[in-house]
Parts: sequence; structure tokens; C-alpha cells
Amino acid sequence: MGATVSSIFGGGGGNSSPPAVPDYQSLANTTAANNLKAAQAATAANRVNQSTPYGSLNYSQTGTDAQGNPMWSANQSVNPLLQSGINNSLNNVSNQYASPFTGGNLPSYGINPSQTYSDAIMQRLQPQQQMQQKQFDAQMANQGIPVGSEAYQNASRQFQQGQNDQRTSAITGGMGVGLQANQQQYVQNLMNYNNTLTNAQGIKSLATPNYINPANQQTTAGADALSAGIGQYNAQMGQYNAQQAANQNMNSGLFGLAGAGLMSPAGTFTGSNGLFSSIGGLFGGGGGMQSPYDSNSLSNPFAQTDLYGAN
Repeated sequence: MGATVSSIFGGGGGNSSPPAVPDYQSLANTTAANNLKAAQAATAANRVNQSTPYGSLNYSQTGTDAQGNPMWSANQSVNPLLQSGINNSLNNVSNQYASPFTGGNLPSYGINPSQTYSDAIMQRLQPQQQMQQKQFDAQMANQGIPVGSEAYQNASRQFQQGQNDQRTSAITGGMGVGLQANQQQYVQNLMNYNNTLTNAQGIKSLATPNYINPANQQTTAGADALSAGIGQYNAQMGQYNAQQAANQNMNSGLFGLAGAGLMSPAGTFTGSNGLFSSIGGLFGGGGGMQSPYDSNSLSNPFAQTDLYGAN
């Protein structure tokens, strides 16, 4: 009888308990681990080894960090034919920076004990001025102007002013030529100083070739275990709720039918066609429990009294 009652009232089908709540923290950790694996896969895909006639670029995994993530190293190797040039260039650059540029040896342009451009011009001008002095004295004598006279002094003053102008012009002109030569020498010294660095840059550009830009693998998201777990839980909960609603509707129908039977006329629950005698012998079948509403029972209120007024 227990199996029959269980099947009638919904105990034999579906899940009687709701689904277990997912471990959201575990699902979130799984999702994070999947995303990390996807990022690591994208990183590894972007490590493309390259080789050129001047050098090569190679990636290698050199271990893991404190969190267990792979650590990568990028190693550039130069063509062996360029190695000696690189070594010489590095030595020259090191020596160059050890002695900063100071301008170098520049020509003098001012008044110095050593000969300057002005001194050179004055040295050339001096014999000419001595000859001009003799010519001036001869001219004064031919004109009958004695040395020391007022007329001689006036003429001599003008003559000396002319020679002073020549000497001043020689000094300023010599300084101009000296400054120009000084500037030219400075530029030349600076170019010589920078030649070492220029050559080093050329060697470096050869030893560091332009590598190609391979297709960049973007990082993609890993499997979303959290969303999948939530979706599965919602589906199971929906199925459970639907089963519970179906069981409740069936139970309500059976209890309603039983209530209607209790209010039916006499004789409804007797005979082989009675409700309770047809449910697997529950209340009146062969070998089952005797129905309390048997027509032969003296205690059957429906057998002795007609609900509609008939005795």
C-alpha cells in the first residue's frame, strides 16, 4: 500500500530536495585561472624568434616569478663578422667619454707673448713704415723745412697719425682673422671628437637591425566557469520548482476528489466499481483493507440514510 500512496501523492518521481548551492568562490578562482592561462598562451604566441643577416632575436623562458608566472628573456646576437667592429667601437666610445670635449688646441687671436695674426701683420707693416719715415724726412728737407720746426712738427704729427691708423687696422684685422680661424678650428675639433660617436652609432644600427612585426596575438578570455556554474544551478532550480509545482497540483486534485467522495450519495463507495475499491484494493479490493463504507456495515451512514431524503 505504501508504494501506491507514494505514487499517487508524487513521492516516486523527480528530486525531492533542491539542488546544492554552487561554490561561487571556487568557480571564480577557476575562471581567474582560465583567464591567466589564456594570457600566458597569448604571451608565448607573441614570442617570435627572428634572424637577419646582421643579427638575431631569440626568446627563452628563464623560470617563473613568485606567483608561478613564466618569465621570459629576449636575447639579441650579432653577426660574428660585426663583433670586432662592435668591440672597437665600444672601446673608442669609452675612451671618448673619459676625456670630455674642451675645444682642443685653438689658435690665438689676442695680444700674447707668442706671435698672433696681429703680430704677423705688424711685422710685415714695420719695414714699410720705416721706409715711409725716410721718405717723409727727405720730403721735408727738400721743402726746406728743418727738423724740429713748427711746420715739421705739424707735418710729422699727421704722418704719425697715418702710421698709427695702419697699426690699429693691422691689430683689428689680425684679431678678426684670428677669431675666424679660431671658430673654424673649434668646429673641426668638435667634428673629430664626434666622429667616434658617429661611427659608434653606425655600428650600433648595423648590429641592431629592424626586425619584422609579426601578427600580435591578443589575449582572450578563458572558460567562464563561474557563469557556467550559475547557469547550471539556475536550470536545476527551475527544474526542481517545476516538479514541486506539478506534485502540488496533483495532490490538490486527489484531495479534492476524496473530499467530493465523502459528500456523495450512499452506495458510491461500494461494489466493484467504487472509487476506493478500484485503487489497487486500497479500501475494498481482494485481500485489501475492508472499506469502512461497505454497504453491509451497520455503521455506514450512507447505507442507512439517503442524503437526498430516501430511507
